[in-house]
Amino acid sequence: MAFLLYGLATRVAPAGFFPTTTCASSSHPSKPINPFFRTTRSLNFSPLKVAAPPTQPLTSDQSEKREGEVVEVEDERTSSSSKFSWRDHWYPVSLIEDLDPNRPTPFQLLGRDIVLWKDKSTAEWVAFDDKCPHRLAPLSEGRIDENGYLQCSYHGWSFDKCGSCKRIPHASSEGPEARAIGSPRACATSFPTMVSQGLLFVWPDENGRERASATKPPMLPDDFDNPEFSTVTIQRDLFYGYDTLMENVSDPSHIDFAHHKVVTGRRDRAKPLTFKLESSGPWGFAGANDGNPRISAEFVAPCYYMNKIEIDTKLPIFGEQKWKIWICSFNIPMAPGKTRSIVCSARNFFQFTMPGPAWWQVIPRWHEHWTSNKVYDGDMIVLQGQEKIFLSKTKEGSADVNEVYTKITFTPTQADRFVLAFRNWLRRHGNSQPEWFGISNQGPLPSTVLSKRQMLDRFEQHTLKCSSCKGAYAAFQTMEKLFIGATVVFCATTGIPSEMWIRAILAGLALLSSSLAYALHELQKNFVFVDYVHAEID
Repeated sequence: MAFLLYGLATRVAPAGFFPTTTCASSSHPSKPINPFFRTTRSLNFSPLKVAAPPTQPLTSDQSEKREGEVVEVEDERTSSSSKFSWRDHWYPVSLIEDLDPNRPTPFQLLGRDIVLWKDKSTAEWVAFDDKCPHRLAPLSEGRIDENGYLQCSYHGWSFDKCGSCKRIPHASSEGPEARAIGSPRACATSFPTMVSQGLLFVWPDENGRERASATKPPMLPDDFDNPEFSTVTIQRDLFYGYDTLMENVSDPSHIDFAHHKVVTGRRDRAKPLTFKLESSGPWGFAGANDGNPRISAEFVAPCYYMNKIEIDTKLPIFGEQKWKIWICSFNIPMAPGKTRSIVCSARNFFQFTMPGPAWWQVIPRWHEHWTSNKVYDGDMIVLQGQEKIFLSKTKEGSADVNEVYTKITFTPTQADRFVLAFRNWLRRHGNSQPEWFGISNQGPLPSTVLSKRQMLDRFEQHTLKCSSCKGAYAAFQTMEKLFIGATVVFCATTGIPSEMWIRAILAGLALLSSSLAYALHELQKNFVFVDYVHAEID
């Protein structure tokens, strides 16, 4: 999916990261700092150390082992005594440009409900546990009050950026009720936050401020700050699991079929992809192929996946060119069966077809998101079906899908190398699933109960959460109403003038305005729902 998003564009904020909350650290004892999270600015691959599958015939037992085997090459980023912890990492929860600074925004992270809001006095983004300490009402249903505090909509309790209670409207001004405002029990639970490169990051452990301050968030490559590159960002909430999405972004071989005639996908262009791993460990894995285009990939646990695509080409007049494409995806586990996809892409060619700050970059961001959502839709129903089968298979044998992956699938080619590498990492280091908060008896996964229409719902999954598309959708609706009104006016006045040529003009204007109203109505579907049927794409 993510490999096709390089055709879209919008500017990403300059490099750098800024902690946005400076509240006092928790008094709880801190655990040792996790050594595996590393900051990545570029992909620098050393000579490959994992050989391709041998050419000599293998027995059936050897073949089955080879298909599931990913050789782990430990490097300086990890040690054999290290242990991976899901809660000791920065997670990007949203693109800053798609957050509304004037109201609280709900989000889920590792199964925990949180609320994001902007403190007006310091212009800092804040994350709270989404429950008021008073009667546990969701703070995300509240508002930013006149003092810039987050106010609960149930009884009006207000909180500053550190979670301290600043107002209890119904408390007496004297006695125990007046002192209640200073009680630790009156405080909202706050999490460390950080803004970096246009992304808001949250550390999911409220007791981990010391570890959070000593850890940098994952970084986009340097080329995102290079003026020779144009960039694009998009986010969408998807109703399938973290592991399903991570497997998908680890698999470039699906592009020519799942995304046929969407940007670059073409069924007749499919060819062998000889990927090889160079290193792996609790931190993730890295590898590449040796062809043209050359695709270099790196997974930085728990949710950051980078692809660098280099294409050597020759153009008339311009001569030999080296095109570079970065597709960096953050795949955030929200809850079982629900994942947020944030994709940041950059490329150094055809910038005039992309939105951006230059006067000649006239393509709007929302228009590029139409193509982007078509890419998501091309995967959606395929992955829904895959997840259903995986779930049924694991229930049959009460086994973890990562343990039996190579038995319930057949992956004989090197094109699946990175998929196997991810499944191997999840089994060996990730405890086979994210470390969810407070989830024991979960219900059915969304992919097992949602209809195709619900799975492809762009409005709920993207438009409402995208500042560009939400604004454009509202503008389209307004213009449609204006053209409908104009049509009524033109039709009503057509018979008034005595001159036939004026009547003809009014009739023509009525026809034109009605056509424009209809066109706007049809275009609005790109913000809401467009059915995707692979068999209908020749």
